[in-house]
Amino acid sequence: MTLLQALRAMPHRRKFEGKSIERLNKAVHAVSQAFPDFNKATPVTLASVKAKIAAALRDWNWEGVTVGEIGLLASAAFGGDEPLDPHLFSFVQREVEATTNPVLLSAAAEGYVAGWTQGGALTAWLAGIIQQRSEHLSQRWQSVFLSIPQALDTHKAPEEIAERMVAEPDPYRWLAGIGIGSPHSGKLMTELHKAWLRALPEIRTDQQVDQVFRWILPEGRARASDEMAAGAIEKLLTPWLHQMPEQQYRKALLDRITNAYGDLRSQRPEFWALVSAPCRGVLVRWLAGASMDALLSVITRSTANHMWQPRHDFWKGLFNRGLVNEAWVALSPAAIDIAQDMFAKSGKSASALAGRQTAKARKDTCLLVMRVGRHIVVEGSHDYRVHVFADSDRRAPKLYQADYDAEALILGIGHPDTRIHDPYGYWMKWVEERVVR
Repeated sequence: MTLLQALRAMPHRRKFEGKSIERLNKAVHAVSQAFPDFNKATPVTLASVKAKIAAALRDWNWEGVTVGEIGLLASAAFGGDEPLDPHLFSFVQREVEATTNPVLLSAAAEGYVAGWTQGGALTAWLAGIIQQRSEHLSQRWQSVFLSIPQALDTHKAPEEIAERMVAEPDPYRWLAGIGIGSPHSGKLMTELHKAWLRALPEIRTDQQVDQVFRWILPEGRARASDEMAAGAIEKLLTPWLHQMPEQQYRKALLDRITNAYGDLRSQRPEFWALVSAPCRGVLVRWLAGASMDALLSVITRSTANHMWQPRHDFWKGLFNRGLVNEAWVALSPAAIDIAQDMFAKSGKSASALAGRQTAKARKDTCLLVMRVGRHIVVEGSHDYRVHVFADSDRRAPKLYQADYDAEALILGIGHPDTRIHDPYGYWMKWVEERVVR
């Protein structure tokens, strides 16, 4: 005998004669829509409910046990959040199999989405329950399965929903609108995310970029997990593994990525470790160009002369030819102040985008440190000579350091690895002969 059968057999049951609870159901649905990512039960609560129901089942004493508690345990168990012993799990299954109660059927639907496994026996069983009792589902879950009946395909649900999702300009809002409370949560949604990324065409337009960011950074809702976001970032960058996009598109995409997930050269290493090395390499190259554009303008302002412009043009020309792999700037204290003022409007900190040049004898010098092929190149403002090191040279500075001492890096006058900036530009030819081979 199931619990529901036992309850029906109890004497002196009074029929509910109150008003319709439809308004209450709508209120509950509205709360669920407004706070879809709210964790309904902590592990402590689940453990307490589990112990309570296990004791009631053992003693067959159901006083104080609510349908909501059984639903809470069923949802967690079906979704894989709360392991149950076979006896208790069998009880939960029997109750769900016998019920027409929307609370328990909602638990089945939540567990189905949370624990979906391709071709899994439990997944198939839950899909069957949902189909058989569809008329008794809550309004929200009826909306979900009427809108995307493909969700009940236990083998190809992610791929089939992804085909529809591709056509949606705002996929998060679409899924939330049909009743999926947390479009980033659960195994079915995780597999849907992967299938959607596979189904998307190659991303090369601003509109396509908008679609991806609306999904991983939905307005007013919790952002996608780092694992999901990393896959999306790879989708955005893969078209550019072997070519350079147009400058305006590149700058806009780079700004959106770094504003959301930080500069991979100095911020959030735990996130960037999830992104593939080739795609990280794309960003490093783009950031090199951004450093040469944005931060070299700081150097120009801080030096108060026109000497830097031809140097900037030369190094940016090498970058545009694909020869500058990485670049990092070390600013003098005065230049740091200028940079902070320049970046104040964007909310970025200059300390996160550049190192500090600390030499006391050359306190006004700013440095540009670059990786060009197999060489580390150090360029400097004022009368600082250009230095070219082999990347294996122990004297070569490392990129992305917080502090650099310009004085300590200087090689002696006449050293074959350094050259002055002569007014005729012979130094440029010298650099090219050394690094472009």
